[in-house]
Amino acid sequence: MDDNNTVGFTDMQLSHFELYVQDIAKMSAFYTRHLGFVETDRGEGKAGMVFLSRSPNEHHQLVLNPRQSHQTVESPLDHISFRVASLSDLRGYYLALLGTPQVTPQTVSHGSTWSIYFRDPEGNRLEIFTDTPWHVNQPCKFDIDLTLSDQALLESTEQQIRDRPGFQAHLTWKAEHQSAIKADS
Repeated sequence: MDDNNTVGFTDMQLSHFELYVQDIAKMSAFYTRHLGFVETDRGEGKAGMVFLSRSPNEHHQLVLNPRQSHQTVESPLDHISFRVASLSDLRGYYLALLGTPQVTPQTVSHGSTWSIYFRDPEGNRLEIFTDTPWHVNQPCKFDIDLTLSDQALLESTEQQIRDRPGFQAHLTWKAEHQSAIKADS
């Protein structure tokens, strides 16, 4: 057993996963028709990712990615994602990861979230994230600096996304999403 009992880890919940797929139309049809997922976003063109959810609280629980895997060992899984409650919690995990040998965390925003991406010791990609106060259409991704103050991070994130399609308050988007999920049930 590791001596990690001195670290006070906060609650973390599984949020979503991303699969590399060969036939995006077939896979999207399967998950929506046979498992009841609702399409919440779709990228453009043949390489456009499809974002699906069954939860009124999650923009996406499953992402279908039609691009070829960049993994050295072929796997349909791109990453496993965990939600934390706050920016403070996210920074706590970031600081814990900084001291971990052979782990290089990448900090990004998807406009709707602030995220840390990293790999476990066997190369599986993981994400830990928390919500921003906004929603923007996906995909969206840009680098962030988690050492900024909360206010500076809020301002820089909003500046990056204010003119993006779908920009709105997260609570407005969530109410619309919950209505769509209920209507589809």
